[in-house]
Amino acid sequence: MVVATGNHGIESEVQDLRESDREVLELLRNEPSSAVGFQGLKRRLGLHPEKLSRALRRLARDDLVEKTELGYRIGERARDLLTPTAMKPATPSVPILQTFLPPEVHLPELATYLRGKWFGNLRWYGLMETPEELTLSWLSEDDAIQLDARLRTGALAIEAHLSEPSQFPAATVAAHELFQHIAQAYGRVRMNG
Repeated sequence: MVVATGNHGIESEVQDLRESDREVLELLRNEPSSAVGFQGLKRRLGLHPEKLSRALRRLARDDLVEKTELGYRIGERARDLLTPTAMKPATPSVPILQTFLPPEVHLPELATYLRGKWFGNLRWYGLMETPEELTLSWLSEDDAIQLDARLRTGALAIEAHLSEPSQFPAATVAAHELFQHIAQAYGRVRMNG
């Protein structure tokens, strides 16, 4: 990680971060607009819960990580410190399923209902919210598959991030199982209007 001064020149590397702090920042910088849940961070990084808690407290204290009701995201100060090349784009996704949703489904309530839930082999990972859509993410138990459910008014798309191409069949099955849970969930939440 490289620190940039106010004039955007490279000043020095951050020296006083612990290894676990660096790991958290590395993961969060890959998904800068996502809020990643504690359990998702723990699974993805393989850190002991206490070690992760201490790292998150240190990073939050230094304004490098923000804790939200949805999870943890990279903080504004960290965004200012990281050079543009340090912010990595997310790995490409593979579209698995696209369908229409009833347009009257209240998406924020649907996301609230699904957030934090585990389905079969899928463990909750995090949520990203933009003005156009909500993206809810789950990881497989072995971290080989990440499924993103992208919700827009009237539409649902499920995409996979795979550790290797051979995971595609398992991702397809998991995406269809996830869709069943989402369909059941939108039958339970209130509708717009």
